[in-house]
Amino acid sequence: MLPAWLEQLSGAMPALVPGAPIVWREVCPESRPVLLAPWLLHQSSPVLVLTPSLERAEQWLAVLLRLGVPESRLLRVPSALTPLLEPTGVEQETLHERIRALSALHRGDAVCLIAPIAAALQRTMPEATFEAELVRLRVPDAPPPDDHEWLFHIEPQVLLHRITEDGYEYQEPVRIPGQFARRGGIVDVFPMGAELPVRIEFWGDEITSLRLFEPASQRSIRQVSTVAIPPAREVPMGNEAMAARIRTEWEQMIAAQPPHLQPELRQRLEDDLRPLMQGAPFDRLELYLPWLLNERACLLDYLPKSGWLVLDEPLVLSTAYERLLEDVAQSLASRAERGDIPPLRAEDYIEPFERVEKHTSTLLLGDPIFSGGRLYQLQLR
Repeated sequence: MLPAWLEQLSGAMPALVPGAPIVWREVCPESRPVLLAPWLLHQSSPVLVLTPSLERAEQWLAVLLRLGVPESRLLRVPSALTPLLEPTGVEQETLHERIRALSALHRGDAVCLIAPIAAALQRTMPEATFEAELVRLRVPDAPPPDDHEWLFHIEPQVLLHRITEDGYEYQEPVRIPGQFARRGGIVDVFPMGAELPVRIEFWGDEITSLRLFEPASQRSIRQVSTVAIPPAREVPMGNEAMAARIRTEWEQMIAAQPPHLQPELRQRLEDDLRPLMQGAPFDRLELYLPWLLNERACLLDYLPKSGWLVLDEPLVLSTAYERLLEDVAQSLASRAERGDIPPLRAEDYIEPFERVEKHTSTLLLGDPIFSGGRLYQLQLR
């Protein structure tokens, strides 16, 4: 619950009318989350706040929490660009938070997502692909909560095959998001983005119960009537056709590299092609995103038309974006020189900054000017 003085102050604020960009020039950075807190709580659609850095995003979160905005209404969205910067995979917690954000936007939840510009503009799977990979389950006597297909008849083995294709990994017992296990007619799954895992009990091919359980003790907490299982990664797992295409194009890039680097590059490619052909997750999966996703998309594409986009200091945002592209390009070039990867382009993994100007209902906190003196294009319409 917000302080009474803040509720009173919000009554004097100018109304934010959706459908056109709005500029607040005079609000200092420290006051922005304070003044927006009451407005955020009254929104019935998602609000996506873009910040120049992770540190600034954490400041927004800390202030909103101190003011009494419920933690359930706030989502932190981290960047998952680590595989481009160093030879390692995306941390499981990062994947968990990003899938939770995509799921909330896909449902149109009334939440506030706070994301650094790097997290918002890195490429992800298109929303149509996310929807196609989403598995919705319900118990037979529960009415479907929406117009989507909610399954209550499905063979356990078919369910396991589907979530394995979505990047879930077998682990007994289930402890963290992205894992599943099976014991006879019982399947445990910890959906990415969920707070708790779910225990699915079958009688033949019919779901008889869905129960949330505590991962530490494995004890059931409560029954639920529905559960949605989103994909575990932001890129498809791959298949033989995708692996063949990657082999052909990467071999061409490797052949253009200095001879002393080629053996190591080919060995790493072969190591990655095995799980790609099998559709299995592995650490370097996100490196192959441009070959696994034909259509370009980012977090902004999941924001519904009814939602708001908030730009925290447009000029600083655009400068941070340019620095991001430079840093990623330098890291990719350095890794290519060492023979860790063939030459790759940062622009193939990150959407152009102009994407932030495509959403209709946008609040700009600060002057609507980007680096180079370019004016926010919607202001000219």
